Amino acid sequence: MTGDRLSRTILFDLYGTLVPGGSRLQRDALSFQMAAILAVDPDAFAAIVRETFDARVRGTLGDLPATIGELAQRVGGSPSSRQVARAAQCRLAFTRGLLQNRHSASNLTVLKRQGHQLGVITDCSAETPLSWPTSWLPAVVDAVSFSCELGVRKPDPEMYLAVTRRLNVPPEECLFIGDGGSNELDGARALGMSAKRLLDPSLRDSERLEGESDWSGTIITSLAELVHDSAP
Repeated sequence: MTGDRLSRTILFDLYGTLVPGGSRLQRDALSFQMAAILAVDPDAFAAIVRETFDARVRGTLGDLPATIGELAQRVGGSPSSRQVARAAQCRLAFTRGLLQNRHSASNLTVLKRQGHQLGVITDCSAETPLSWPTSWLPAVVDAVSFSCELGVRKPDPEMYLAVTRRLNVPPEECLFIGDGGSNELDGARALGMSAKRLLDPSLRDSERLEGESDWSGTIITSLAELVHDSAP
C-alpha cells in the first residue's frame, strides 16, 4: 500500500486480476467436455486448445464457432454445425461463470463512486466479448479492449491505447493493475503509465503467468488497497 495520490484513470487486466481465469485442471475439463460433443480425442483436443492460445487471443482463427470447428479438424474430427454450436455453448457457459464472479465488484464500485474512470485490457479469445455484456462488469467499466478483436495482445501498445483513446486520457495519467502475465506491467510502463502488480491469493493462478517474475515495482494483494489510497 502506498500513500501516493491515486490516478483518476485506473486500467485493469481481467483474468487473474478482476475475475478468476480458471485453473489448468478446470480448462482441460472443459476441453474434455467439448471433445465428447465434437467426437474427437479428448487429450488431443485439450492439447490443441492449449497450444493455440496465442492464435486464439489474437483472433486469427475466426469467431467462436469457426475456432472450435478448426481445432476439431486439426485433431482429426469432422463435426457438424450442430455439434460445434453445442460445444460453443459449453465454452460460453464456462466463461460466463468466470465473469459472474463478483469478488472484485464491491471495490470497483467504490472506485467508480470516488470518481475514477475504469478500463479493462484483456488478452482473450472470442467467448469473452460474447460473455461480457451479461456480466456485472459493464456497469462499472468505462472502456475495454479485447485482444481477439484488435488482433494484437499485451504488451502491444495498441491494447492500452485503444482504451486510453476511448477514455480521452493520455497514458501517462493512468495507473495499470495486473497480475503480471504477458509482460503487461512492463508494457504499461513503456507507455508512461504507473503500474502495480496485484497478487490476490483468491484469484491467483500461477499457471497463467507468463514473464515478469522479476517484477521490482509495487505489489498489492487486494483491490481494497486502491480504495484505501483513493479515500478522501
